[in-house]
Amino acid sequence: MNPTKNMKYSLSLGILLLALLIAGPSTARYTAAASTQKPTAGSGTSTEEVRQALERFYRAYAGWVAASYNEHPEKPALPLDKATRRKVEKAAAETDGDPLIRAQDFNKRSLPTIRVEHVEGEWYAIAYLATYENRCVVIPVRATMRNGQLEITDITLP
Repeated sequence: MNPTKNMKYSLSLGILLLALLIAGPSTARYTAAASTQKPTAGSGTSTEEVRQALERFYRAYAGWVAASYNEHPEKPALPLDKATRRKVEKAAAETDGDPLIRAQDFNKRSLPTIRVEHVEGEWYAIAYLATYENRCVVIPVRATMRNGQLEITDITLP
């Protein structure tokens, strides 16, 4: 199998496995969490709009992380609610890694492999091929659109 097909296969398999894990016995946890959330402004937003906004954010953010020091790109605004921002900052301080990408750095060759899939309710799976280790990284996040802007309201930690 050629490397490109192998990479696409690994990424698809990773997303499928995550969907199966979430859809299994733990579905009640995610469904309950989503159902207790109050409707937000813009809650009529389609899952496809949220998916696309997440993909744009993750491509921009990972690109910023992957940029070399002399490129000086502007850091994208983090669309995290207050509780999620605290959670991410605490995890970053404790692990010396970035919980948004589940890594300390990001390889530019991984940028085209970023995919976002809707899982259930407000939950999405962000996946990419970590080319350094040749493994699929999957990051479950809960997100919505609020006043036309992406807002990440939860992220699972490794």
